[in-house]
Amino acid sequence: MSKKDTSTLIENCQQRINVTEYGADPTGKKDSTRAIWKAFEAAKKYSDGYVVVDFPNGIYQLQKSAAEKRAYHTSNTNSIEYPIKHITLLLEDQEKVILNGNGSLFIIHGDCMALGIIRSKEIYLYDFSWDFAIPTTVEMTVKATGKDNHEQYTDFHIPDCFLHSVDENQRDVYWYGEVDPTTGKHYWVDKNHKNAWTLVGYHPESNITRRYSLELGPFSERRTKVVKLSDSTLRVFYGDNRPLLHQKGFVFEFCSTPRRETAGAFIWESEDTIIEKVNVHYMHAFGWLTQMSHNVSYYNCNFTARKGSERYTSSYADLIHVSGASGHIHIEGCYFNHAHDDPINIHGTFTRVEEVIDNYTMKLQYIQAQQGGFPQYYIGDEVIFYRRDKLVHGNDKGKSYFVTAVSNPGENGNDLRTMTVTFNQPLPNDIGNQLNGEPLFVAENITYTPTVHIKNNRFETISTRGILCTTRKKVLIENNLFRHMAMDAIYISNDARYWYESGPVRDVTIRANVFYVTKVGNAKWRNAAVRIEPITLEGKLPPNTNAIHRNICIKDNSFYMEHESVLSAKSVSNLTFTRNKIFKYQPDGMAIEPKENDPNKDKVVSKSTFELVRCQEVIIYNNMFDDNYQATLSYSLMSPEHMKKVDLKNIEEK
Repeated sequence: MSKKDTSTLIENCQQRINVTEYGADPTGKKDSTRAIWKAFEAAKKYSDGYVVVDFPNGIYQLQKSAAEKRAYHTSNTNSIEYPIKHITLLLEDQEKVILNGNGSLFIIHGDCMALGIIRSKEIYLYDFSWDFAIPTTVEMTVKATGKDNHEQYTDFHIPDCFLHSVDENQRDVYWYGEVDPTTGKHYWVDKNHKNAWTLVGYHPESNITRRYSLELGPFSERRTKVVKLSDSTLRVFYGDNRPLLHQKGFVFEFCSTPRRETAGAFIWESEDTIIEKVNVHYMHAFGWLTQMSHNVSYYNCNFTARKGSERYTSSYADLIHVSGASGHIHIEGCYFNHAHDDPINIHGTFTRVEEVIDNYTMKLQYIQAQQGGFPQYYIGDEVIFYRRDKLVHGNDKGKSYFVTAVSNPGENGNDLRTMTVTFNQPLPNDIGNQLNGEPLFVAENITYTPTVHIKNNRFETISTRGILCTTRKKVLIENNLFRHMAMDAIYISNDARYWYESGPVRDVTIRANVFYVTKVGNAKWRNAAVRIEPITLEGKLPPNTNAIHRNICIKDNSFYMEHESVLSAKSVSNLTFTRNKIFKYQPDGMAIEPKENDPNKDKVVSKSTFELVRCQEVIIYNNMFDDNYQATLSYSLMSPEHMKKVDLKNIEEK
C-alpha cells in the first residue's frame, strides 16, 4: 500500500464524527472510554469512503473497567493463561476509518491493552499520544547513600505516580495500581521487585541500560529494614553489605516479567494500517504487536517516556513486534528509547510437526510457551517444511504445500497450542521423523513473511537488541542510528529450538547506518553491531554449500567500536561487507561495572572485528579503518576458499 498524505486525506474528508458528541471529555475530568467506543461504532454506518473520527485537542481519561473485553490470543505473551483482554481504544471490523487525535493525550488507568485494530481495513492512526496514569514498570532512583548506627542504607526517590506502602514488618513494599471505580479495589497489587526475573538498571551518565541480578536491586535479600521517609523517599537498610550498584543517580526499573498477559497494542487480521505521529509513552505487558496482518506502516512515531513524568521506561517489553505479516512492513522516522526488550522484532512462527494423520493432513503445534490460541494458517497459504537440526529442507528439497483445510487451535478438539492442517498434495515421506525422541520437522507459513523497510530511525538506551528481523522477503535497513544497545544492534536469527521465530533470510541490505557499540559491563551478553545467528535443535550448522541464510549485503555504514565485533555471522552464503568505515570509539561516560562479590561480574573481552562460522562466498573489501583500529578476522568450520575476497587494510575510497 503506497503512503497517502494523511493530513490531506483528513482535510478533504467530508464524513466526520466528533467524539464529544458522544460524551467524550477533552478536559480530562470525566472518563471517556464508553463515549469513544460509541463514536467508533457509529463510524460503521459510513460505508462509502473514509470517515474521520475527530478528537478535539485535549486529555482523555480511559478506564480499564469501562473498556471493551475480548478473548483475543496474542503472540509472545502469556495469553493462554490470561485470555481476556481489556482494550481501551478498539477499532473492530472497521474499514476506512481515520482516528485524528489533533495532538490529544490519552491517559490509561489500569493494566490493560491501550489500542486494538481487529479484522479491519485501511485504518489510519494520526497525531495523538497515550500514557498510563500508573505504569506497571516501577522505577526507583538512588538519591543518597549513608550509614546510620553502623548500618548502611540507600535512599530511593520514587516518582509521584507510583502508589506504594511499607508493610508493618518494615521489610516489604507494596505497589498499587489505580482504584477501579466499579469495584473500589486496586487494578493490581505487587510486592517489592514485583516477582521480576531480572532488573533493568539505567546509568544516566552514560545513557546505558542493561539487566542486572535482583540481588543488586533495592529489595536484595540482604536488606534488613525499609522506612518511608516521605511520600517520595524510601530508606532501605542493608546491614554492612549494601549492593554495589547503589550509586547516586542510578535508576532501578522492574516489572512482573512472568505475567505478560497482553500485548500493549494489537493489530490482528487487518489490512493496510497506517500509524503516523503517534507518541507511545508506555505499554503494559508487551509491545505493539502485529499478528497475521497485511501491510503495516509507522511514520514519525516516538516510543519514549513523557517529558515531565520523572519516568524513563517506554515499554514493559518490546516496542514494535511483528509475529506473522504479509505484504510490507514500513518503519520510518521513529524514535525508540528505553524499552525493556527489543524495539523492533519481525518474524514468522515455526509450528512443530507433531503427528501425521494421513498423506495430506498433519497436526502442528505451537511449542514456545508464549505462543498459542490464534490461527497460524489460512486456506490458500503457502507452507514450507524444515529440519530442526540444521534448518534445511528434508527429502522434498523445499517444495511448497498449499493449505486446503484447517482446524485452528481451540477448535474441533484441538487444544490452544494444536492445529490440524490439510494440504493440496501428499506430504514428504520423512515428515514424521524424529531426532532423539523429538519431532524433527517444523512448518513455516511463508505467505505471512513480509518485505521490510526500516529507515531513518533512532535507537537509543535499550537493554536488549535493536532490530531483529527474519523474513525471506526483501529487507532494507538504512540510515538508522544505533546508540549503546546492551546487546546486538541488528540480529538475524531463525530459531527452531527456543523461540521458534522463523525464518531464513534471502535478500537483506544494511546500508548507511551509524552504530555506536560500547561496553555494558556484562561479557555474557554479546553486543556486536551486526549478528547473524541461526538457532538449530542441537546447535549444529549445515554444510557451507547449503547455508541457512543467503545474500546479505552490509555497505556504506559507520561503526564506532569501543570493543566487540562489527560483524559476527554463522551459516551465510554470499555475505558482502564493503565501503564501510570502522572507528575506535571512546564514549564520554562509562557504565558502572559490577565489582567484587557481584554475581554478574565478568571480564569484558574484545572480539575479532569479523567472526565467521560456516560461511561461504564472503567479501570483505574496500572498507576504511581508523588509524587506531586494528582489524582482525577469525573463522571456523570453513576454509580460506570460502572467502571470495577479503582485505582488512585501509582502502582509499575512489
